[in-house]
Amino acid sequence: MKSIERKNVIFILVEPQYPGNIGSAARALKTMGFSRLRLVNPADPNAPQARWMAHASEEILEAAEIFPDLQSALKDVHFAVATTQREREFHFPFYTPKQLAAKIADLSREHHVALVFGREQSGLTNEEISYCHAISTIPAAVSHPSLNLAQAVMVYAYELFNFEMESEKSYSWRLASQPELTALYDRLQQSLRRVGFQPMDDWDSFMMRFKRMFGRLPPEVRDVRLMHKILHAFDVYIDQLEKKAKEKDKS
Repeated sequence: MKSIERKNVIFILVEPQYPGNIGSAARALKTMGFSRLRLVNPADPNAPQARWMAHASEEILEAAEIFPDLQSALKDVHFAVATTQREREFHFPFYTPKQLAAKIADLSREHHVALVFGREQSGLTNEEISYCHAISTIPAAVSHPSLNLAQAVMVYAYELFNFEMESEKSYSWRLASQPELTALYDRLQQSLRRVGFQPMDDWDSFMMRFKRMFGRLPPEVRDVRLMHKILHAFDVYIDQLEKKAKEKDKS
C-alpha cells in the first residue's frame, strides 16, 4: 500500500477574500483527513462565517498558519504545486489532480509538499506560480469551469484520499496464480461431472467459456477459496447421496 504522509502535505490559500471560503476549505480538509492549512494575507479566518462554514473543523482554522506572502509560506516546502483554472505557458511539469496524488504519495514520505490555491477572482499571479515546481488544473467539461475555492480544495484532497483507498484495495488481496486457477477449474469440472451435468457442446469448450468469464475479474485468492468452499459443499452432499444409495441397495 502506498500511503501519503499527511503531516507533510500543506494546503495554501493565497489571499482568500471570503471567510466562508476559508471555513469551507477547512471542512473539506477535515473530511478527507488533512489538517495543515496555511493562509497568505487572508480575510479573517476566525470570522463567524468562517467558523460556521467550517462546521466541526474549527481546530483546523485555529491551527492555520498566516503569512504575509507566498514566498514565506513556502519557506520549508520542498515541492509546491500551483493550481490554476487553465494551463499557463510555463515550462513546468503538469499534473491532473489524479496524477498529482501519486506524485505526492512518493514525495510526502520525506518531504514537505504544498498545494497552492489562488484568489477567488483572479487566481495566482505569474510571479507566484514561478515560486512553484509544477502546475495542476482540474479537468472540466466546459472551457470556463466555475469551481469555487473550497470545491477546488475538496477535489485535490479527495484525490489524495482516494489514491490511498485504491492503493490499499489493490494490495489487500493477492491475485490467484495460474496453478491455483488450474486446480479450481479441474475441481469444478470434476464436481459438475459428479452431479451429472453435461454441457451442450464439449467439456473443453464449456471450460474455456468459464475460464474467460472468471478471468474478467481478475480472480483473487479469496475468490478461489470461496469457489472451493462451494464445491466442497457440493461434494459433501453428493457423498451423502451416494452413501444413502449404497445403503438402500444393500437392504
